[in-house]
Amino acid sequence: MKRIIFLSSLLLILSNQSFAQAFDEERNSVARYQPPLPSIYTIQVKTASEEAFYFKPFLSIEYSAPSISGGGDNVNFKTSHRLSGQVREFQNFAVGGHFRVQKYLGFNFNWQQSEMDNTSLYGISSLARQANFKMSHYNFSALIFAPVVPNTFEIFAELGVADMNSKIDYVQSNGDSVNRRAHETKAFLGGGAQINLNKTNAVRMSFQKYSGNLALMHSNYSTFRIGYLHAF
Repeated sequence: MKRIIFLSSLLLILSNQSFAQAFDEERNSVARYQPPLPSIYTIQVKTASEEAFYFKPFLSIEYSAPSISGGGDNVNFKTSHRLSGQVREFQNFAVGGHFRVQKYLGFNFNWQQSEMDNTSLYGISSLARQANFKMSHYNFSALIFAPVVPNTFEIFAELGVADMNSKIDYVQSNGDSVNRRAHETKAFLGGGAQINLNKTNAVRMSFQKYSGNLALMHSNYSTFRIGYLHAF
């Protein structure tokens, strides 16, 4: 009887030791393979990298459709040619650079020229030759971006200043030739959208509204652009 009690006690002790050893091994295995929770430092580093400044330059070329509106002396000016003719003559285009310096911030610098014609002018009875209006200007602006689809589609607001040179020439019915020129600096507001095709190519659409009236036209001036950007 004592032998049976001794053997039963021995088996119980061995069973308890085996169970405890197995439990310790299982706990160590879980602890060994459980991924660590992100630390505050990791989260801060990720946020800092998204807001970090960098420099990524782009070349840009955009078709820029001009518009004159808002009353004044001359509001019926139209582009001199159809789109195919404008492309052939390189009329109403803007070329320059875009410089992205942060996820939400970029800068534009470009040169733009516009050309439009009008068969009649306010206050002049008739023209022997239609009026031709030309403008060239340098634009510098800041763009504030708001991603809609990360790394693919974003919208932006634009604020800038333009240094503008313009001229208008026409011939009156009595044969007198008129050629007037002006130089002015204007602020402008704009906005648009950009589609990033990949890391180096993008398509952009935008609208710019220039402040006040043009000196030669006494009317408002705005542009609608659509174009292509390439990073280098």
